[in-house]
Amino acid sequence: MTKFIYVQFIILLGCVSFSFAETKEKAEDARPIIRTIEFSGNKALTTDALLKRITLHPGKRLVNDQLKFSIGVIESTYRDQGYYIAKASSQIHSVSSGTVDIAFTITEGDLYSFGDITIKGNKRITNKIIMRELGVKKGDHFSQSKVFDGNRKLYMTGYFDTIEIHYSTMTTRVIDMTLIVKERATKFVKGGFGYGTESKERVTLGYEDNNFLGNERRLDVSATHSGFITSPSKYRTTIVQTTLTQPYFLNTPLEAQANVSREWDDRESYDSAATAFRASLGRHFGKRITSSLRYRYQATRLSNVAPDAVIPAFSNSGTIGPAFVASNAASPGFSNISAIGPTFTYDNTDDPFLPHNGWRIIGTAEEGMRLFFGDVRFHKLESRAGRFDTIFNGWTFFEGLQAGEIRPHSTSDRDIIPIYERYFIGGANTVRGYNERELGPRDSFGVPTGGNAFIVGNLELRHQIYKKLYGVTFVDGGQLYATPPGEVSPDIHARSIGDFLYGTGFGFRLHSPVGAIRLEFGYKLNPIGDKEFLNRTAIHFSLGEVF
Repeated sequence: MTKFIYVQFIILLGCVSFSFAETKEKAEDARPIIRTIEFSGNKALTTDALLKRITLHPGKRLVNDQLKFSIGVIESTYRDQGYYIAKASSQIHSVSSGTVDIAFTITEGDLYSFGDITIKGNKRITNKIIMRELGVKKGDHFSQSKVFDGNRKLYMTGYFDTIEIHYSTMTTRVIDMTLIVKERATKFVKGGFGYGTESKERVTLGYEDNNFLGNERRLDVSATHSGFITSPSKYRTTIVQTTLTQPYFLNTPLEAQANVSREWDDRESYDSAATAFRASLGRHFGKRITSSLRYRYQATRLSNVAPDAVIPAFSNSGTIGPAFVASNAASPGFSNISAIGPTFTYDNTDDPFLPHNGWRIIGTAEEGMRLFFGDVRFHKLESRAGRFDTIFNGWTFFEGLQAGEIRPHSTSDRDIIPIYERYFIGGANTVRGYNERELGPRDSFGVPTGGNAFIVGNLELRHQIYKKLYGVTFVDGGQLYATPPGEVSPDIHARSIGDFLYGTGFGFRLHSPVGAIRLEFGYKLNPIGDKEFLNRTAIHFSLGEVF
């Protein structure tokens, strides 16, 4: 008896659901079809321009919410063109059963301009800086979108906690504007302790001034010491650096940056001490594209270099290959790098820390030269491209490709690529499942010697587990290539999927205010050499996306 009642209840629910869907479908079918849409009173904007902005279209059914929304869009469009008091109304004329004509009547009013712009509440940030970021000035035609965009830019400077904008129209056809700002502190002493599988334990201390000597100059001084507990002979690094950034360099849209650093590295293949100067001049093209020209001078002293690491072992399989020794800039001693080249970035992702949709593309080129004390001539190209797509039920799919090549200008001993300029891959941001620098050629002692080219592909599937915690599964593949003796081009074998080494696994990603905190467990799918289970696994802990 109970089962019978249950079946009846299910059937009844189905009937109610079907009846509801049928009623909804009939209600939608009862909506009249739009035959024509006309505008009157519009002089500043054409009918075609207005039709492109609204959501109503001839041949479609009339939706009352869309009609109200279209009126708002028309008025907003006029205000954005300077017609601050523009008004729009609509009338519906029934033509026949189920067909209507829509007529919009527009009262444009006068064309308004910006008047006096008053700024209140600022003590450290000058009016000049605020007006420059706001992007509007007295006499410009009023535009609501320009004000919104300027407000966004002001917030992005990081100088303000709150920004209030008030309008007044005391004078005909003129809108006075008042900005009331609440400033943030611009000077900070910062420090922290962290851990990542690439840098290992890390201690940082620094000072930051976001308005150094005024005019939005940014000064950043920091010291970082890392890898001093976990195998210091492989990971210990100390960096002391100062960076000065000047937006609107010489009152142009260009941004200039200069960096001076001193770095000490202890690596498995070599130890080094380097002093570097880097300078760049770049520009933002809209919100998505950034391009710059960069120059780098780096003076490096090498010591404790592995016997076969002067020129890398020529082997792309990770096994021992022949090694060659030459007396050149890459050998233990002192060498200089002087290089210049452009960089390009395109990023239209919807979140800088944990994207769900969009492209992220980075390309750089660098030309090593003997000008300005350089020792090595080389050509260097690197590119990274990744795509994020959120598909059914919030699953985010990521596919990325990374590649790089550094090629000496000639086969001369003087142009052999120093070991500190070569590529090393494996780890959290390349092929997971492999430890940092594990993938690629090694010398007769098993020490990595680096390569002149790499290719890496990354696939990820991410889904929300709870609030800001996400689960991730991934497959990575890649290879590192050395250059044969007497050649300038790396010997790249990429003819089939079997020419790459792969890793797979799963992990977790926490969306934090400083970036995505990643914990991942990787497993080598086709390792060369030791195939014991534990030796095929790796744990990766890092901050930020793969790239």
